[in-house]
Amino acid sequence: MGGKIRSALRLCAALACAAALAAAQGEADVVRIYLAEDALRGETARQLLALLEGEMPQVQWQMIGEGEAGSLRELVIAGSPPDLAICAPEEARPWAKEGLLAPLHARVPGQARMQRQALDLCVLEEGLFMAPLIARHRQMAVNSASFTAVQMDDLLSRRVYPVWYPAQFQQVIEEFAFSEQLALEIWPPEPETSAALEAMTQAIYGGELLDEEGEVCLAAQEEMVLGVRWLRDLAACGLIGMAKSRDDALEHFLSGETAIFIDWTELEALRQEARLHQSGMDVVSVPYPASSGLPVRSFELTGLCVFRGGAGEKPALDAAEFICSDERAQALLGSRGIWQDDSVWLQSLGSAQRGATLRALFARALGDVLAQKRSPDAAMALVSAAMEAARQAEGE
Repeated sequence: MGGKIRSALRLCAALACAAALAAAQGEADVVRIYLAEDALRGETARQLLALLEGEMPQVQWQMIGEGEAGSLRELVIAGSPPDLAICAPEEARPWAKEGLLAPLHARVPGQARMQRQALDLCVLEEGLFMAPLIARHRQMAVNSASFTAVQMDDLLSRRVYPVWYPAQFQQVIEEFAFSEQLALEIWPPEPETSAALEAMTQAIYGGELLDEEGEVCLAAQEEMVLGVRWLRDLAACGLIGMAKSRDDALEHFLSGETAIFIDWTELEALRQEARLHQSGMDVVSVPYPASSGLPVRSFELTGLCVFRGGAGEKPALDAAEFICSDERAQALLGSRGIWQDDSVWLQSLGSAQRGATLRALFARALGDVLAQKRSPDAAMALVSAAMEAARQAEGE
């Protein structure tokens, strides 16, 4: 990996020199914008591009998608990095560590109002390498007709019930069981599909897998163990089902076999929009049940970063500032979901240091608990011990 990165750095330098020579010869600046898959809606990306073309007509803008160009890593390793990339923080962080990304702290307004957990994902050594654009929040999807059928649709009023308490959620699950219908299904935890299981087991009794700094694993704390035990007990007694996979659980929800799907995001809603319209199903998004009475936010972040060195760096920096501050661009991005509120924000394991390791350990531990191979206490203690050993090893 180190050799490839060094080669990429040399190629980047050569490209920068070539770009500078082209600029000196009077050619128009060309800015290549990389768009990772699912980073933005296609229509939003096209409208942002049109705004940039209108704001800076002297620049030639090129939008390249992951599907046609390959991953960001592939582009950088091949010596053809974009000028501006719109992607997840974990895709950009390796290049920030290599010094390939321009600092953005002076270009991004409103940082004081951004939620710390979202902003922290874009910071490396106290420098902002990425501007947070949109946080997509994970919630539960509820089939409102199913709740009406069991006369519990009053629970869907966000004004009256902004968050379900554990006892209310237990009542929902039991009421559907009395009606001989499954309220919801979970699935065997795998690192790629366990984010909703992580969120639910943290939310229910106020547990956390990581501390506020994203450094210390808290998996063995009582609240986290209680959340894992609660999920195991519901599955063991058959009050919630066990699907073969996340996709199967989603299919059962969309076909009306279950009333709740626990891994719903704005992106999933867009993917299923046509099917929901065709079936006439009305889906209501509901926060995870929480003993705190506050919404618990599990989220995935999309941001933008600028690569150093090319002739397109200066207009790319201007574009980044424009997208983050212009009222028209803000209207296209919508609420953005990155601002401070009174919710409980979980640490994002996808971008946290050692987050991938913790996600894999938790998925394995939860799988063992659900299969009755280990007790919740023992499984979570193993996760915590493994993470602490990794942290100590990195500190040596």
